[in-house]
Amino acid sequence: MSNLLSVSSQLDQFLRELMELIPKFYSDGFGKNSVGLVPGRSESEDIQIGLDEFCENLLIEKLRKTGCGIHLFSEHTRLVVGDSETLDYFITCDPFDGSGHYMRGLPAEWWTVLTVWDSKSGTPVWACAADFIRKEIYFADSNGVTLELYSTGKVFNINPSKDTRVSDESIIACYTMSPKYFRLWSKNLSNFTKIMENQFPKMRFWPDGGACTYPWLSRGLTNAYVMFDEPRTEIDPGLGFVWASGLKVFSVSDEGDLNEYIFEPDKSLDRIPWFIASCTKDLAKDIVNLVLG
Repeated sequence: MSNLLSVSSQLDQFLRELMELIPKFYSDGFGKNSVGLVPGRSESEDIQIGLDEFCENLLIEKLRKTGCGIHLFSEHTRLVVGDSETLDYFITCDPFDGSGHYMRGLPAEWWTVLTVWDSKSGTPVWACAADFIRKEIYFADSNGVTLELYSTGKVFNINPSKDTRVSDESIIACYTMSPKYFRLWSKNLSNFTKIMENQFPKMRFWPDGGACTYPWLSRGLTNAYVMFDEPRTEIDPGLGFVWASGLKVFSVSDEGDLNEYIFEPDKSLDRIPWFIASCTKDLAKDIVNLVLG
């Protein structure tokens, strides 16, 4: 068994175990307790809960079984699993995305998202995500992205939107549920939302995001994701889907210049002042032009 096959097999098991466990945990009230702060975040923005800790520990247990040297960049932890002298892979991961919803009892947007990187080339080689509410699993590799319906095992090839301009059919994702991010969106995009109301009143904003946004972008359910002060730990787990589906991700300057976003391990705790993930570069440019007026 090749190293990557060993890693992907263990990660596949990891997702399927969580798919069975998390609904039971929710029914039992397990894992809602606060464990500590998320590195680089304030308590009002995000915290680590017991379910985060459980999922991360289970992930580490699975990675130890691969026989590989892996540097794990989790939302909560950075550590080497296995042989540190012969690192085979990096893994960027949010072991449980949606902890804020879960701890408040909201059964919405519970995900695990991760990307496996070749440690030598620094490029993605595989990625996966699980949507525990809808019971769907996503896999990304050099052939593209597939969606598996967990209840039936049926698998579909999926593709992102090809839109190049904002329109009445556009769906733009944004995480606006905390006061901080709602304030940043209101401050920076008040002109943009007025334009949308006047020119494209049928378009929609999807008010959730983070690591879970990339499978939906890969599927064409959303067209773009726009955020301010976005933590890299919310971006890096989903970059395997960007690679596999041809999405575009940018750090945007105050003047509107698009700079390609890349994973930089030594900057994993940093933030991006203005960030856009988009199905096409032209759509990202159109959004920037509309924002800047």
